[in-house]
Amino acid sequence: MRKLLNCIALIILVMSVSLPVVSAEVKNLDLESAINIAKEQNLELKLATLNLEKAKLEYQKKKANNLLNQSRYSELQAEYNLNVAENTYQNTINTVINNTIQQYTKLWLYNLDLEVKEKKVEVEKFLLEEAKAQYEIGDIGSVDLLEQENTYKDAEFALETARDDYQQNLREFKTTLGLTETEPVLADLKHPEVWQITEKEAINAALENSIELQLKGEELELARIDLERTKVSSAELDKELKKIALELSQVDKEKTKEDIINSVQETYYQFKQAVKNMGLKKERLTEAQEKYRLVQKQYEIGLLTITDVLQYEINMLQAEYEYKNAIASYYLEEQSLRQTIGLQSEVFANEISEDE
Repeated sequence: MRKLLNCIALIILVMSVSLPVVSAEVKNLDLESAINIAKEQNLELKLATLNLEKAKLEYQKKKANNLLNQSRYSELQAEYNLNVAENTYQNTINTVINNTIQQYTKLWLYNLDLEVKEKKVEVEKFLLEEAKAQYEIGDIGSVDLLEQENTYKDAEFALETARDDYQQNLREFKTTLGLTETEPVLADLKHPEVWQITEKEAINAALENSIELQLKGEELELARIDLERTKVSSAELDKELKKIALELSQVDKEKTKEDIINSVQETYYQFKQAVKNMGLKKERLTEAQEKYRLVQKQYEIGLLTITDVLQYEINMLQAEYEYKNAIASYYLEEQSLRQTIGLQSEVFANEISEDE
């Protein structure tokens, strides 16, 4: 009996060792891939897509029904309803893209921030050991030692908080992309090729592509037709009301055009500032990297301590964080400008490596 039990136990042990370990699938993601996944998974976008398809079918139906009546008003009304659905659909896509860019870049930056805080804990630990040694030989008092102990504990707490923040943002990002059983590995935020566009080109494109301005034009045309119809048999009061409605529609269209131009000018300014900031942060990172390289050489020949080296490494990592944050801001500002002028997103197709 005992031999049988031992045999069974051995079989179970062998099976447990030979069975594959079930773990979360690792998925490499770049920003464009993340956006494509989000567009597939987002429920609001699915609803907007269905509503757009419904609007297209209704437009075809109304167009067919209007073949007998030949009503210009009915035709314009059908086109207007379709354009409203297309506008809603495009706005939903824009929201999905913006949210994904924000979540992706935020998560990437949180990961880099963790690295910075880990180095800070390492430095403060070295400094605490030095402070303890100095306290033992009487170079510093108990107050100075306590201050360093508190500084070290603060650095540890900041690291712990950063880890919690990272995990929370990771959960939100995975939920957005439907990656509940997958561990995403995010690609680097590479320096993009700056989009070359003038303010005048941006304004012209916005006016040409604006669905909102197109809708205002259709509203104006509907108001004109309404006024023409009142001239047949309507009362004078109704005619005056339709005249005012036409004037309101004309002013509304001009106001919309003015708002579009102002919006483009403001967005373009933010875009150009993002370009300048990205260049400035890259220069500062290059300076920090060169200083770190020199400090490493000084450490190798015994002129500096490991604590000094770690401090410069932290400065370099912080400069990298600021640079990557500037890249993230550029992505958002370029996307914002493209959306404002009615262009499809190409912000990721123009990425180039840092070494180029």
